[in-house]
Amino acid sequence: MEIKLVQAENGVDFKLCNEMGVQIVGFDVEISKETAFISYETQESFRNQGYASKGLILLRDTLFSDDSILFLGLINLSGDFSRKVAENAGFFSRSGNLDYYICLSPHAEQIINDRLSSLDISSFEYKRTQRIFEKVQTLRHAENRAKQKLQDKLDELLQIRELEEPDDYKKYVESEINHLERILAVSQDIEKKMG
Repeated sequence: MEIKLVQAENGVDFKLCNEMGVQIVGFDVEISKETAFISYETQESFRNQGYASKGLILLRDTLFSDDSILFLGLINLSGDFSRKVAENAGFFSRSGNLDYYICLSPHAEQIINDRLSSLDISSFEYKRTQRIFEKVQTLRHAENRAKQKLQDKLDELLQIRELEEPDDYKKYVESEINHLERILAVSQDIEKKMG
C-alpha cells in the first residue's frame, strides 16, 4: 500500500494517508522553542501493521528539515506496542522513562555551532544557545547509552536463541531480536545522515 504524509489544514498537525486519501495515523504536533512534541493515534483497522512507525519516520524527517527544530518528544505513549513504534522510528527513552521518548536532529550539533558562530559572545542569545548545545550533548550521550543497552540486549537474546527453550519463549526471543535489529539499523541510518 502506498502511503504519504500530509500536513493538516491547521498547518501544524499531520496525517499518514493511503493512496485513496484515507487517514491511517493522525499526528498532533505542538512546537515549543526547539522542540516538537508529538502524539499520535492509529485508526483501529490499521493498528499493528507498522504504519505508525513508518509515519513517525516520515514526520521525523519532515520536522528535522526545519533547522529550528532540534528535538522531538513523543508523548502519551502506552504499552509495549507504543514503545516499539517509538524505537522503530529512532526515538529513545531517556533514563528508562517509558512514557516519554525523544529523538535528536542528526545535525543538532552543527546547527548549534553555526548559530553560535554568528552571535556576539557577550549576548543573551549566545548564552541561551550555549545552554541548548549543552542539552544536545547530554541527550546525545543518553542516546548513545540507550543504543548500547539495545545492542547488549540484542547480543544477550542472540545467545539465548541457541538454548533449548519452550516454543513460546523462542517466538518472543525471535520477535525481540527482529525488533532490536530494526532499531539499530534505523540508528545507523540516522548516524549516516549526521556524517
